[in-house]
Amino acid sequence: MEMITIISQVLLYLCFSLLAGSFILLLVPNEHRPDIRIKKSSLFISAVGVPIFSFVPILELALYLAPRLGLVESFKMVLTSFTVGTAWNFTLLGSIVFVLLILFAKPEEQGIFALLGIVLTFGLILTVAWSSHAGTVNLVLGITSDFIHLTAVSSWVGIILVIGWSSLNDKNWLKFLRWFLIVAMGCFVITAISGLLLTTIMVDDYTDSWRVSYGQGLLIKHLFLVPLVFYAFVNGVIVKSLILKDATFRPIPWVRVEGMILMVIFTVTAIFSQASPPHGNYMTNEGVSPLFSLFHEDMIDASSIVTFAWNLNTLYFLILSIILLGLMGWTFYKKGSILVSFLLSCFFVISSYLMLMVSVVVR
Repeated sequence: MEMITIISQVLLYLCFSLLAGSFILLLVPNEHRPDIRIKKSSLFISAVGVPIFSFVPILELALYLAPRLGLVESFKMVLTSFTVGTAWNFTLLGSIVFVLLILFAKPEEQGIFALLGIVLTFGLILTVAWSSHAGTVNLVLGITSDFIHLTAVSSWVGIILVIGWSSLNDKNWLKFLRWFLIVAMGCFVITAISGLLLTTIMVDDYTDSWRVSYGQGLLIKHLFLVPLVFYAFVNGVIVKSLILKDATFRPIPWVRVEGMILMVIFTVTAIFSQASPPHGNYMTNEGVSPLFSLFHEDMIDASSIVTFAWNLNTLYFLILSIILLGLMGWTFYKKGSILVSFLLSCFFVISSYLMLMVSVVVR
């Protein structure tokens, strides 16, 4: 069941991204973006996928209650008495309206269609934020932070994915970069601020949280932000100068690498969001993350804290991380394989993670 939950979360994030990215790009005039082909079937599948993939937590909770209440009564209770069920009812209603909009939209009404699509997409994101972990910890701040965070990320990822995989050409690329760079920077800042708020809500102490699976997920996700910022800078700034110098340069493959990194972040988020957020005096040896235990097998209790002691191994992994970051840049300038560049990004994250783990001391 855990694997099904993880996959459903990734697909839910993907649906939101495709919907947000598609409708934002449909609002942009043709002369300010490449030609794109957005199939109505893709929008339909994404709109239908939102209530399906967001239903998995309800199914999981109902199955947990079923041995005591029976399956039918369990579903009835979850859908009417639990916040996650109430929020999903609104998700289902919004998705039905969304599907009807997609089915009956006319080609000549693209502007209104795109505007309504964005409103409905953000509305569905709000229903999911309503039932989030953060919302249960702090109702107003948690829901608001989660909504803003997911909206900014979905918009950024969605534009990247649609441009990277649905563009028919790279026409008007410089005009596209002018407005997209502003949007991407805005989404990044908003994501960072809302992410900090969510971390504050969900985690008592950031480095101490590395001892448990939830904290490990946060750390890995944050490390992937380094190659993400690297490719965002490349695609937003360096590509512009290269296109001006070389009209044959093709920027779309490097947009795809950025999209791949973003999808990895989505996946990491989905995997570790299943773990319990670290709050209070929760820590016992049984609660220690298996990843953390690979490096630190000492007995851990609620009074243990994480500190750092830099050593020779730290230096080795730091140098390796810098080399890998340099190789990522070298691959771009040599117009190498985007798969190689993506793998180098993953190796950079692994090296940086090892650098931090070998530096940790539990006291």
